Amino acid sequence: MPISEQPTIAGRHCGGTLYTEPVLIIDQKPKLIEMSTEYAVLDENGQRLGSVVEVGQSRLKKATRFFGEFNNFFTHRLEMRDALDNPALTVTRPRKVFKSKVIVDGPAGEPIGRIVQENWMGKKRFALLADGTRIGTIHADRLFEPRRFTIVDHTDAEIARIIRTTAGLGRAIVSAETYALVIDEPLREPMAGLVLASAVAINTAIMQVKSTTVLDLIP
Repeated sequence: MPISEQPTIAGRHCGGTLYTEPVLIIDQKPKLIEMSTEYAVLDENGQRLGSVVEVGQSRLKKATRFFGEFNNFFTHRLEMRDALDNPALTVTRPRKVFKSKVIVDGPAGEPIGRIVQENWMGKKRFALLADGTRIGTIHADRLFEPRRFTIVDHTDAEIARIIRTTAGLGRAIVSAETYALVIDEPLREPMAGLVLASAVAINTAIMQVKSTTVLDLIP
């Protein structure tokens, strides 16, 4: 599907892995009823680099998701895997009321950091935290249905961006999203893991789970 801008970064070496590609396409699997979240992770040429699958769901939780929009009241745990299906990251969003918090861990359960929604009103903003220290921020480009999320480091320099595609009618009916994660320069941990998790975290935090109210009209 087309994205709103050309993501290619000229001159960047592409290593064919989740951590070395400058452009990752996060493509949600279309489903008529969303009971278990799944994504394919592709490079900009459509080659598979990995996947994201929801893990740890009980039958009761799946049944509840089938019969209504209760996602806010559940903890969601997503596992990002490489092309060989080895775990690369775990993204956990605890149950929420108004603001989302996403916990990012490494393949062995080691903590990498958190992605924390900072505001409820206005354009959404998320802090990237490592050991409790802010190392970056994610800014949404607009109030409703944001299409671009800019990721900056602690100096407010842009280091990456998340771009949502324009969904066609068929994908809108089945409620599927596609994102391009564009990374300007190679990153080190913990920023690398937090940025990699961001495209999935953004969808889990505010796109898939709707929480907009009248108060969101206030900029």
